[in-house]
Amino acid sequence: MQLPQEPRLSLWKRLAFSKKLAPESLAARGKWLEVLLISALFMGAAWFWRPEDPLLSKSAFPWLWLGPVLLSLRYGVIPGLIGGFLILGNWFWANNLQVAAVVQADFPRDYFFGGGLLVLLCGEFSDVWRDRIARMDETNLYVTERLSRLTRRHLLLNLSHDRMEQEMLSRPGSLRDALVNVRTLVLQETRPGELVPGAKSLLALLAQYVSIESAAIYSADAEGDENHMLSPMLQFIGDPLPMRDDDELLMLAFEKLNLAHIADAEVSHERKSNQLVVAPLIASDGTLVGVIAVSKIPFFSLNVENLQMMSVIAAYYSDHLRSASDVTLCRKHLPTIPASFAEEIVRMMRMQKKVGITSHIVVMHFSPKMKADIPAQFLQIKRGLDLYWQTEVNGCSVIAVMMPFTNAQAKNGFLQRIDAWLKATYEGGFDSLQIRLRSIDFSRENPLQILTEEMQE
Repeated sequence: MQLPQEPRLSLWKRLAFSKKLAPESLAARGKWLEVLLISALFMGAAWFWRPEDPLLSKSAFPWLWLGPVLLSLRYGVIPGLIGGFLILGNWFWANNLQVAAVVQADFPRDYFFGGGLLVLLCGEFSDVWRDRIARMDETNLYVTERLSRLTRRHLLLNLSHDRMEQEMLSRPGSLRDALVNVRTLVLQETRPGELVPGAKSLLALLAQYVSIESAAIYSADAEGDENHMLSPMLQFIGDPLPMRDDDELLMLAFEKLNLAHIADAEVSHERKSNQLVVAPLIASDGTLVGVIAVSKIPFFSLNVENLQMMSVIAAYYSDHLRSASDVTLCRKHLPTIPASFAEEIVRMMRMQKKVGITSHIVVMHFSPKMKADIPAQFLQIKRGLDLYWQTEVNGCSVIAVMMPFTNAQAKNGFLQRIDAWLKATYEGGFDSLQIRLRSIDFSRENPLQILTEEMQE
């Protein structure tokens, strides 16, 4: 087992020795010192072995030119020519010393011409290949750096993908699912005289959908003074920190009448707050119901999406507690409208102005011959958060579908699914079955006005 390892070990030693003997980079001073030493070494050896012929011109091979040739191969043309001029100087030195082989012969033109030509060829060969190697090194360096950048980006992409996968797996549902749960808990846990009903369930819901770890709910002062005094802590989850009267986030939330958090541009660096997020519970009529104070939340959960979801849940919860006067006005224009539908319209109009998340209403007018069949079947495919209102206008069945927090793309997808269901069930779409559609966009139109016009035709 050890025999195959010995040749590799000896080869490694030879490579290490070759790197020491011929390093890849050498300082300029060391380069020219090496030129002088190699030339002196070869000329000194020639003087030592043949003092009568220090040029070794009488030999069958001009061994003295090996020094310049090695220099030209290693460093290029100029160092090799310098080595050749040193040999020429060696000839003048031997001529001055009256060396017999040099004095008796003429100037060795062929000797110097052939040696100089060999040095030039070797130097040119070295320059060409050193340029090619330099270009290859630059290319290799560029490819290595590019590969390093791609590797880092790939690693970040993998980390981001893993993080997104964990969030998607841990997130229990969408905003619509959360609002369905808010509506349910308010209806089930509302007690007479209770200021903030279902507060414990609301905190549990926020912990489930927004990943808060420590939070508390405070109710507003019953007198509702301008200082917005808060009552002691009503309900809490985890181990929340107590709210101070001079808390900067609390004052900012009351000033804006909206959610405030530590990353807000209006929050000073030296903030006087031990909270991370403060969300006021404000109903649609402007009544302050209470305050949610979050003391601990994971770093990755403190993002725009979660803060917006928390703000929407808080506003939706508050609106379910207090009915605004706009609901009365809505039912005045539409006497047959259900109370829950009217409340949802008013609530979504306020949420559109406050949070900027749009909603849609789709009004479907069915032809008289389809008055009973299609509407009855259609009401069985209701989505979770949507509200349906079925009525009659001029003898035709009309269904208004309230789709909270639904953008134009989601609304179009809903209509496409209904059209596909009609084609599969009744072998016809909206046009062939004479179903007239009217979409109401909360961000562009007054939904109450348009809905009133549709129901009075």
